[in-house]
Amino acid sequence: MDSTLRKSREGKTSRGFTLLEVIVTISIVGILAAVVTPTYLETQNEAKLIMSETNISNIKQAFVNLYLQGFIERKGDVWPDEPTDNKMTYDWANSTTVYDGRTVSQLFNGSKIIYNPYDHPYLYTILPATAHEQSGIQIEDPDTGVLQTFRP
Repeated sequence: MDSTLRKSREGKTSRGFTLLEVIVTISIVGILAAVVTPTYLETQNEAKLIMSETNISNIKQAFVNLYLQGFIERKGDVWPDEPTDNKMTYDWANSTTVYDGRTVSQLFNGSKIIYNPYDHPYLYTILPATAHEQSGIQIEDPDTGVLQTFRP
């Protein structure tokens, strides 16, 4: 007989689950949640790390393209000015002009600077020239620790 259909003592059919069936079902769901949740969170963190690495590569590539264009035009050091707090915010990107008259935002698709997966700005630092290396740039994600540099 179907477990959800039971005959009561009076001979009437009743619908429902027994307490044991409910407890077993809740236990199984709890075990599944305990096993799946850490894996889901780990996958989510890995995806954010990969997204951050990709975003920083895209920002770096835009600045490298700017550098190469300036090199071809013999403009010398063309790095955008460093923000006072090193944060590549929308305001900074829209108000900072590079050597050819464009804003930093216009170096990117959609004319918008990229933020990290946590919706925070990346950090941008100009690396000074040394005795052995030219000046360069460093871009860092303060939330994931991803860091990339470029020196020509």
